Amino acid sequence: MRRMLGLNEFRHAPSIAIHMSATVPLCFSDFATLLEPLDAVELHGLLCGLLCAAPGLDARRWLHHVASTFDAPSADQAATQHQGLIMLFEHTAAQLGSADTAISLLLPDDDTELPQRTAALSAWCQGLLYGLGLELQQTRANAHLSATSQEFLHDVAEIAHASIEATDASEDAESAYAEVVEYLRVGLLTIQQDLLDSIAPAAPRLH
Repeated sequence: MRRMLGLNEFRHAPSIAIHMSATVPLCFSDFATLLEPLDAVELHGLLCGLLCAAPGLDARRWLHHVASTFDAPSADQAATQHQGLIMLFEHTAAQLGSADTAISLLLPDDDTELPQRTAALSAWCQGLLYGLGLELQQTRANAHLSATSQEFLHDVAEIAHASIEATDASEDAESAYAEVVEYLRVGLLTIQQDLLDSIAPAAPRLH
């Protein structure tokens, strides 16, 4: 990952009160603009990984993770990026924290060429693995992952290196892409539940 953000820039960025409905899907173009030149897709994957591995993650810690991974933006970019990162955090945390809302992955719109969408999907997977790794190496909760979640992580690692030829834009390729997106969405919720179960206090035994 490139280094793009610094803590000092965030400390001095204006505080912005933002409220987004978790039921409204994330708009890729909006976040791509707010977070430029950062990769909004990779950041969303990173955030999903962090939130799954550390359910108590707050916005300040999220910004710290980003600041320790990316370089500082220019002065005129700092406030906009700060706003985008907070919006991304609030919306994603609300989706993952709701039993009634389906998580949506932040990916380019369907009218984007398939090779570009596939590259974005790979970037999202790279971010997810990195985010999970940042927290799991501290908690070692991955030792309690189910076989299903372990297989999912193996598949995510494979997808992270996937690519597609510019000429391969057939209906079958589109269908396969949609299936992978749905697989990642469902798998994300599965691993989230696994990790929640691994840190939940054990029920008291009756004597």
